[in-house]
Amino acid sequence: MNVYAYPFKDSLYLNITNRCFMACPYCMKRKWKNKFHGSDLYLNAEPSANEVIAAIGDPKKFNEIVFCGFGDCLIRLEESKEIARWIKQNGGKVRINTAGLANKFWGRNILPELSGLVDAISISLNGSNPKEHNEINRPNFGEESFDAILDFVRKAKECIPSVTITAVDFDFLDTSKVEKIAQELGVNFRLRKYEE
Repeated sequence: MNVYAYPFKDSLYLNITNRCFMACPYCMKRKWKNKFHGSDLYLNAEPSANEVIAAIGDPKKFNEIVFCGFGDCLIRLEESKEIARWIKQNGGKVRINTAGLANKFWGRNILPELSGLVDAISISLNGSNPKEHNEINRPNFGEESFDAILDFVRKAKECIPSVTITAVDFDFLDTSKVEKIAQELGVNFRLRKYEE
């Protein structure tokens, strides 16, 4: 059975695609055989916006509704916007978790399209330079990805109220360097624990 929406702590998470801009070897879809706290998040088919909305229920019941599944929701930009618009119209708060490569993927700045629909965006940056980022995350666009992500962060600040760079607390990553990048860009930083 496909899981389009799954609760975790005080939030509801939306799983709308398996597709991603990265091929991270540490990703839980490889490590955990598609399971996350009892939910099988592998999608046999991508849901329509209406199917996801039906799975949400009352968005006001949750602290926030987070686009975060086994892929990057911004690959399905139109569906993400439609779902986010419905959540906002029904009193919910929206956060998007992303790798920050949607502008590179779409060949344009998509962030103005999210203005008014998204309250917060978390952008994963596991690496402090192009070479390190490429080695750790294996992004589709290679070493070009790092600068594209930083540009995405800069543009996100103009359109979304809360912008956060996140990094996973890996032994092999000096996360203080990633935190410094966030400070230089004038955005929040959050260290994420790596769940085995």
